Amino acid sequence: MSYHFKGIMKPVIAIRFLLFSLLCCLQVNAQSTSKPLPLVAVEQIQAYSYLNPTANYWQIPTNINPFLEALDTSLFVTLKMQREKNYNTLNLTLTKTNQPGKIKINWSASRDIPYHAYLELYEMDPEFAFRNDLIVTNDSAKLSQRKKRDSIHCVWFVACSIFNLKQERVFQKTIMLGFTPIGTLGIGYTIKTSPSMPNLVFSAIAKSLNFLDTEGDDIDFIDVKIPAAYATDNYWMPFVHNMPRTLFDTSKQFISFADQEGVHALRVPAAVLKKINHKDKSETNPYKEIISTLKKTRSLFNNNEYYQVIQPLRDIKNNIDYTLDTYIEFTTEPVSNDNKPKFAIQFLPEVTHRIYQEKDSIGFFTVNDFVKEEKKFYYPDIVYNGYDSSRSAPLGTFFAKQPIVQSRVISGISFNHEFSIQLNYENNITTILVDKLMVMVISGNKKPSQMVAKGSLPSNLQSLLLLIAYAEIFQQPG
Repeated sequence: MSYHFKGIMKPVIAIRFLLFSLLCCLQVNAQSTSKPLPLVAVEQIQAYSYLNPTANYWQIPTNINPFLEALDTSLFVTLKMQREKNYNTLNLTLTKTNQPGKIKINWSASRDIPYHAYLELYEMDPEFAFRNDLIVTNDSAKLSQRKKRDSIHCVWFVACSIFNLKQERVFQKTIMLGFTPIGTLGIGYTIKTSPSMPNLVFSAIAKSLNFLDTEGDDIDFIDVKIPAAYATDNYWMPFVHNMPRTLFDTSKQFISFADQEGVHALRVPAAVLKKINHKDKSETNPYKEIISTLKKTRSLFNNNEYYQVIQPLRDIKNNIDYTLDTYIEFTTEPVSNDNKPKFAIQFLPEVTHRIYQEKDSIGFFTVNDFVKEEKKFYYPDIVYNGYDSSRSAPLGTFFAKQPIVQSRVISGISFNHEFSIQLNYENNITTILVDKLMVMVISGNKKPSQMVAKGSLPSNLQSLLLLIAYAEIFQQPG
């Protein structure tokens, strides 16, 4: 304890004051010890998940001390109670949907303890909570509400009830935790099963117990930001394991990052679309040959629209301007063959797509959609933090391994190197291979946020591949 005195106090007076303070403290302590606080037994902690009732990631951990210690230092202090620390709390994993919300009282081993506390932990679908008005946030705008609903992965109900010896409920409070996964250093296949590593989820739940109090509403909502969990896989995971991340700055009108060669700056101007009038049969139509080819090869030639797309790209550090010259087909009603999905924008395989440096052609590429990686899978039942592969957690969902399917793959040749740029829209992962070797794995939605890079690429080739990967024409449709 510290004191602040105005002016200067003589030493003798100061000593007498301190002695007087100590005596007062001793007297207060003596009075408090003469009246011990009433004991409370934490009888039971029970948990259940409406999302994955047969999984194990939500089951109560063996070490429940963080829960008990949080109650000791918060709620029990407020209620002027003291936990009976020699009493063993029962952990109960519920198995049926009709069990949550029911508390079975059995005080045969604690009938002499005046108060009895119960904790209930339930995982629910956020849509259910919003639909039933269980979550009320301060956001007034409907758009903000919608974004919040979309971002919350799951909702945990954390309820505490305390009964007296007459089995009367003397305290009840519920905290709802809306878990929103956020990206950190993790890169990988995002999953919908668990918002984060199970130990982090329960750590957040334990900390939320500090907000149990006698003030405010009966139900309080807390928005919890928590590091995202990723499914283990045999494709990206070995590449990014414990590797340093290169961070991108996209706050300005260009993309910048730093490596051993210094600071790089890349700019992606807007693409220019030139509509192809395929009904123009005149000799002066500059697209005459392309129209002739498309008429022979495109089944919906007369129904769809066709464009030449000019995508400028700028490598600021190396003072190089590139251009992608490509051709696309647009249909308002994309069709699927053999149940294979199809984007509304298709890069025409019948036409050569070229890469120019200034006015010189330096390469070409093709574009394929929904490409399955051969013998590469992700495992949704086992999660990790997207950084350290040696730390993983089985979820007990028993979901089978799933093939890794790239949304769009840009393959080509430039600067005498074969390259492949794999865009995974679902997980915001861009994978770049050069001469069939993986050299870059980048994460980020529409713009790059971080990257793991291996090997030594020429600076101009690395910059070109990054520019192509984040060119406007290859961004996720819609």
